[in-house]
Amino acid sequence: MPDSSSSISQPSRPAVRVSLACVACRTKHVRCDAVLPTCSRCRVEEKQCVYLKSRRGGRRRSRTASMANGAAARSENGPLGTLSAEQSLSSYEDDRIDSESSGARTSSHNDEFGDPISEQLLSLYYAFYHAAHPCVLPPRAMKRHLLNDSEAIQPLHAVMQYIGSLFTASVSSAPWKAKAQESLAAMRHQHPAITGYDVQAVLLYSIAVYWCDESEKGLELLDETIRMALSIGMNRSVFAVEHGRQDPVLEESWRRTWWQIYITDAHIAGSTRAYPFRTSRVEMDVQLPCEEKSYETGQIPRPRTLQEYDMREFMDDDGQEFSSFAELVGLTRSLDLALAPRRNLDFDTTTAVCANVDASVTAWTSLLPASKKDIVRQDGSFDEVLFKANAIIHTYTVDLHRQLSTLAYSPIEAVAHCAPPAPPESLRGCNTPECKLHTSKVLRAIERLDALLTLPTNIATHTPFMICMIANTAIAHLAACRYVYRGQQLQLGRERIRLSMGVLKTLSEYWPMGKRTYQEVGIIARETLSLEDPSRPQETLIQEVDVLQPMTIPVELPPPPALLVSDNSLDFCDLFDLNFHEGLDSMPAISA
Repeated sequence: MPDSSSSISQPSRPAVRVSLACVACRTKHVRCDAVLPTCSRCRVEEKQCVYLKSRRGGRRRSRTASMANGAAARSENGPLGTLSAEQSLSSYEDDRIDSESSGARTSSHNDEFGDPISEQLLSLYYAFYHAAHPCVLPPRAMKRHLLNDSEAIQPLHAVMQYIGSLFTASVSSAPWKAKAQESLAAMRHQHPAITGYDVQAVLLYSIAVYWCDESEKGLELLDETIRMALSIGMNRSVFAVEHGRQDPVLEESWRRTWWQIYITDAHIAGSTRAYPFRTSRVEMDVQLPCEEKSYETGQIPRPRTLQEYDMREFMDDDGQEFSSFAELVGLTRSLDLALAPRRNLDFDTTTAVCANVDASVTAWTSLLPASKKDIVRQDGSFDEVLFKANAIIHTYTVDLHRQLSTLAYSPIEAVAHCAPPAPPESLRGCNTPECKLHTSKVLRAIERLDALLTLPTNIATHTPFMICMIANTAIAHLAACRYVYRGQQLQLGRERIRLSMGVLKTLSEYWPMGKRTYQEVGIIARETLSLEDPSRPQETLIQEVDVLQPMTIPVELPPPPALLVSDNSLDFCDLFDLNFHEGLDSMPAISA
């Protein structure tokens, strides 16, 4: 336990942060004896005692603490990367304390918004989730609107609290999920009219529910989100002005909300292979989002239009750059257009889709301004939106070009809910130079996505949609290890797969769908890389598949002896320590 000098604030300097003090004591600016799990003051007052990790360390090891490890490593090597979650959380808390000391929080304000646990969860939302889905009001603007419009924001506030609870082990998510559900139910029955806050609440809840392994419910909520948004005209530029209350930050939030809906719809389509997107044919003229720094500070510039973006290749070099969020919108629109015919998986259609996506991606990449070429900004912060855009590009490259490559599909891949269906027989059996070119594109995209995963970032802050992106790439990488790589290249490939699975395992700590995906890819790896137990009966495979994902259609099982290890506790990250590559080296290369 820390000594008293590091655990208790000095009376003469109440603003100094202690290394370990609970949220309740910090909020009241009183001494905390830092007793775990409940400090003396909270025990006497019968309050729930919650600790946040101090910026100067501490011995408390929790999920929140583990997420800050990557940030600590970054600090030793300079300012590379985004603000750590710990710094973001502390910054949010500082803003709240400043607001209280300046009299912004009045005694008539609902006590719920001043509750220490509520404040902690809201700060966790901003620290770990907001950067990848930046549509709600930024922290300072949110606090201001909570004071003036708390009833309208209450459902959104409850959803944000629930999402924040997913990022800490010290607070159970169950009651916060129930609270969010109750708030949304009350919103549906009591509100006389839908508001933009309501749309934001259902949208964010749909994403969280989907990646908490309730995919059908998540899809239903996304459908509801789209209906709500269209019913109030959020897809039109006039909505932001008419409902922005002459507040530029609120207007920007409404614009961002529509584009977050559109991008989320695209993410879901990529995960479920549902083309075209739900919103593909919706008429939209919403202006494009500004830079994150402008949004955070409230200095909103003149919004740029879709027409301006579509003519960006003809702008002079002195033209104003588009924001990262706007670039993500532009990329998504291009992919939307190129992927629309993908429902027909014949050779001609697949070839045309690959060519169109390649053209769109190359055009998008080449037209990025110099400041957007790197995901790390000039000030050393990390651009989470550009990270997501690049991950999308590499994932689609792997997904599309693998169909025409020499990387064979295994029937066992059907166990993974993220995995694409195997292409029809008409696309298989290819070993021509054209097919080898597609293989090269797949392998290069895999390398580039791996490079993204090695950036010094906090993995927990990435969007949960990264789970399927990583899974699809890892499955293709497994095929490369089986059919392409040999010798040292195989060894390095296996190390890269270990990287992907390590990231998946980290994301699974917060998103239950990530844990399921980690297990599914482990099953595929054990089969693809022949890490099976030949003593196990074939029924073991059927049972293991059914536990992870009940199938609506029969899964074509591989013939014996291609059986799986049944130990569900096996850690995938240890699999590649097995010395089996010599056997694979002796195998002839197999074409699709």
